[in-house]
Formats: sequence, C-alpha cells, structure tokens
Amino acid sequence: MRFHVLTLASRAWAAKTFSVDGESVANSHLALLKDRWLDGMDRSGGVWGPALTNWSKAAKRERKENGKFLIAFADDYGLGNRINIVTSTLALAMATGRSLIVLWPHTDCRHTNHGDCDPTSINDLFVENETRAQWGVGSHAHAAISRCRDDVKRHAKPLKRWAIGEEDDRKTADHLRTHHLGPEWRKEDPYLCTYGFFYWGWALTCNQYLRRAWGLDPNAGNPWAEFGGLMSWLLGDARASIVSRVHKALGDKNIKCDVGMHLRRADSLPGDGTQTENLKWKAHLEEALAGLRSPNVYIAADHESKKTKWMLLHYLEERADTHILTLGHDTKAADRKSRSGLLDALAENFILSSCTTLLPRGTGASTFHDVAVARAAFQQKWNESRAAAFAFRRKDRPARPLISPALCADLDDASNSTS
Repeated sequence: MRFHVLTLASRAWAAKTFSVDGESVANSHLALLKDRWLDGMDRSGGVWGPALTNWSKAAKRERKENGKFLIAFADDYGLGNRINIVTSTLALAMATGRSLIVLWPHTDCRHTNHGDCDPTSINDLFVENETRAQWGVGSHAHAAISRCRDDVKRHAKPLKRWAIGEEDDRKTADHLRTHHLGPEWRKEDPYLCTYGFFYWGWALTCNQYLRRAWGLDPNAGNPWAEFGGLMSWLLGDARASIVSRVHKALGDKNIKCDVGMHLRRADSLPGDGTQTENLKWKAHLEEALAGLRSPNVYIAADHESKKTKWMLLHYLEERADTHILTLGHDTKAADRKSRSGLLDALAENFILSSCTTLLPRGTGASTFHDVAVARAAFQQKWNESRAAAFAFRRKDRPARPLISPALCADLDDASNSTS
C-alpha cells in the first residue's frame, strides 16, 4: 500500500492525515481511493519513458542559476488548452534537455471582464512530483517570466525570448517535426517561453531525429497515444479531490464506462438566439449504443450544450437497461468559472478517457475532447487504426492534420496542403 499515516497533534486535538505519493489526504477511505487510482494509471511515458527518465535527471542539473529553462505559458484558457501547452512544452524540454517551468496563472472570475478565466492553480489539480518536474520556480527566473508576460500583453513574441515565435502553428509543427533538436539548440538563450493555440507537441513525437535517438522507428508513430503518454507521465497524478469525483461516477467496483460523449457548442441557435437542443447528437448516440447490452454512458457538456445534454439524458432515462454515469448533478454543465467547477471538468476528462467508446467531436476544435482522446489512446493501448477514427471532424473531413494527426505521416507536406 502506497500511503502512510501522519499524525498532527496540538494541546487541544490530534488528527490523522494520510500521505499518498506526496499528497496529504484527510481520511483513510480517500487515501485508499487515491492509492488504487495510481495503481491503475500508467505513468510510464510509454515509448518515451527512457527519454523522460533521462530528461528528468538532466532537468535537475539545469535547475541552477546558470541552467537552461523552458517556461510554459499556460494562460490560454480553458483547461484543455492549458494541459496541451504544458505537455507540448514538456516534449520540447525533453528534446532539448532544458528544465521545465509551468506558469499556470489563476484569475478570479468574479473580478474580471475577460471572457475566459480560470480560478485554479496547477496545484489545485495535479500533484507535483519533483523527480519529474517542479511547478515552482526560483527567483532567478522571475525577470525572464516578467519579460515574456509583457510580450504576451503586447502580442509580440521576439525570438530572443520565445521558443515558438511563429503564430502559425502549422509552420511551427513543420519546424519541430523536421528540426535536429538537442542540448545545443539555442543554448545562447537560457530562458525561452512557449505558447500556442494548437498542439505543436504532436509534431515533436514525430521528429525523426528524436525517434532515431531513442531507438524508435523514425518513419512511424502514433501521435495520439504518444502525446497521451507524455501527458500521463507529467499530469497523471491528479489531486484526491479529483479522484473522489471520478469515484462518484464509477463507484467502488470501478464501473466500466462503455460510451462517453463530450458536447461543445452543441445547442442550436435559432434566429432569436435562444438555445435549443440539437437532435443530431441523439442520432450519433443511438448509433454508438446499438448492439450494446446494459451500457454505462457518460455525457460531459459545456454551458452552450445544456439543452442538448438534458435532451440526451431524458432519452437515456427512457432507454431500457441503460445506466447514466454522473458526478451527482447530471443536468448540470461543468462551471468553468469556479474552482469546484474546474475540479468537476478535470474529473469529467478522466472519466471520458476511461470510456471504451468515445464519440468523435463535432464541428470545431476542442482541446478538452482531444486531451481525453490522447489519454484514452495511451491508457487503453489504442492501435493506429482506432486512433485514426478521431482524426476527422463530422463537418469538414479531413480535419487539419496539425490539430489531430492520426499518424506521423499525416504531418507530411502533401497532407498539410489540405485544410
């Protein structure tokens, strides 16, 4: 058993807490849930495991004042974007031997006019593992972080301070897929910041020089699963508060999720602007459920999909021998403007990634959906053909391969000409 009992005492009272991989948990039941959670989570890094182990040793050396750092600016809300930029920066840090700094700023949504905000810090969601990366940063990096923050406000990314200076993510992906990266890369710039809207980290798992250096086929690769492996390695240890929420849906017997669906902007908007349910999602769900006996179903939704979610839940309630998995508030979309809502959202993402079938996303990009797919591809050992089913969107096929490549070959120049 992984957890240990810690006793905290004063003159007035004594309380027990349980330490599970560095997190203090308030009671033994939750500690046991967290322990089982970690036992069931593959955090090896997959095919990139040896490279990550080597990198973590090099990163410790770089955490000195004269070291080299990559600063992940995870301030592109929401949750999926932030996880993707951190994972992509991990991939680049691994490729170049730099230490990783994660900047995950929180914003009080009650006191901002900004359309997107996030009241959580990375410590609210994930447990720091110092052998893998550190969330904090020494005072020596504050000046570099301030300069990069000023650049973001000015919408400028000078190459002197930015690892990613080209705002066109397709060009970024092309460069990182073909560039010969290593410890000598930009060694004259000790602090480099990263930023991006899409997933340039996919391209790094397809870099033929890196793959060859670590004994992998330079002309192959399953980006979904490999990116999911990087993500699980760094961000697989969720807080006990997340584990508790997942447990509410899956139960003591670890109920299997058969079908998962994530709704993003699913509601229809007639001329008067009133949100109404979109019946096409019922058809997609019926297709996924066809032939399944007593299926367990989980539906996650954003605030622009509430009507459609309610309609689907009503359909499932009337469907024979169908079990709806919930966090305890099945008619409610996760509130991304409160701390508890963000904890719900991350729990939903972990639940979706556990589902045997995860419906491909609808129109438009959804980093939240793709985070779940990448994690599912790694944790469930999806092969390339299964992962390929998620590389297409229903409205515009094929989707841009940069957004969701099924194979490394999808990032070839010939494929990139398709938009």
